[in-house]
Amino acid sequence: MTAVGEASLDLDVVVRRGVRLFNRGRYLSAQQLWEAAWHEAPGAERAFLESLVQLAGGLHLRTRRGGEKGAEHLLQRALATLEDFRPVRGGIDVDALIAEFGAYLEWIKEIRRPHRILDTLRIPRLR
Repeated sequence: MTAVGEASLDLDVVVRRGVRLFNRGRYLSAQQLWEAAWHEAPGAERAFLESLVQLAGGLHLRTRRGGEKGAEHLLQRALATLEDFRPVRGGIDVDALIAEFGAYLEWIKEIRRPHRILDTLRIPRLR
């Protein structure tokens, strides 16, 4: 296997590990894992990893830090970048991610209030 193939395989493993953390609500841990991989990733994968970092960072801000505007900004940036990675990348259904997190982003813009524990049920999962 070539070095490029090995890097891609490692990227897929890192993405899957991050998805497991993310889907358990451990957004900061997922962000840190993906950010470490982002620093090591080849150019073609950097934007994808950066969008995952932004997605996880936005949810961490919203759910743990009360950063409503910062969370909205990060989520918007992540979704804009992810447009380039449709339909699937790194084992993630990017089409579903954009649709579901786009709806979630619109909802948090509508309600204009800090995160509440029951709001967690509205946060989509990565698939």
